[in-house]
Amino acid sequence: MPYVDANGVHTYYEQHGEGLPAVLLHGAAMVAEGWEPQIKALSKHFTVYVPERRGVGRTADIDGAWTYFEMARDTAAFMDALKIRGAAVVGLSDGGNIGLILAYSRPDLVRKLVVSGANSTAAGLGSFKDEVAQMTPEVLLTPPPPQVQPWIEVHRRVSPDRGADLVRSFAKMQRMWLDYEIPASALALISAPTLVMAGDQDLVSVTHTVEIWSAIPRAQLCIAPGAGHFWLQEMPELTNRILLDFLLGKCDVK
Repeated sequence: MPYVDANGVHTYYEQHGEGLPAVLLHGAAMVAEGWEPQIKALSKHFTVYVPERRGVGRTADIDGAWTYFEMARDTAAFMDALKIRGAAVVGLSDGGNIGLILAYSRPDLVRKLVVSGANSTAAGLGSFKDEVAQMTPEVLLTPPPPQVQPWIEVHRRVSPDRGADLVRSFAKMQRMWLDYEIPASALALISAPTLVMAGDQDLVSVTHTVEIWSAIPRAQLCIAPGAGHFWLQEMPELTNRILLDFLLGKCDVK
């Protein structure tokens, strides 16, 4: 699969199907193949683009701190490089945070937006924020907590350095998770039809998810019962039905 240079990042991506564009933005413990259930469903209706962001997956890291705002600029540059406009953007976890920023900073790029498990502030992570704050690099060298294990496994399996820079990458990600805020006034600028989703057992609290939903004009809300943070992959039949109904206009707000 191809690479494209965007905002100084040699970005790996996959492309599937044909039709109007859809861009899938992954979470921290995901790479492109983690979207396989959604790719199969969405590629019947859309040209689906699946970029892997800086320092995660097959896209190498570059110098500098990680921030969701810079990653949103990376995503915008990726879409500009491929001449993608008016896309359906679907973001999970960290990808949801990036999708929120992209939607208000580059509205020309986003026709519809879906985010799941997004948090507009570090406080939205609830108790997980405190767990992350207590982690040290040594946690990567011992049996790590279950929330971090999938990220480590993905990093060692497909990253260009095969985990050689794991400690530095984790430190960048940790700072990004702990020092982050999108003000409600910025969310209020989102003009694209938006679906805000989470599982009722998500890392991000339902209360915080509702706060994001209420800040975005005319947004729709979906709380999936019995669902965790990665319910899009764990409950693909339900997820894909909801995504397609929303993205194909069956749930448009009148």
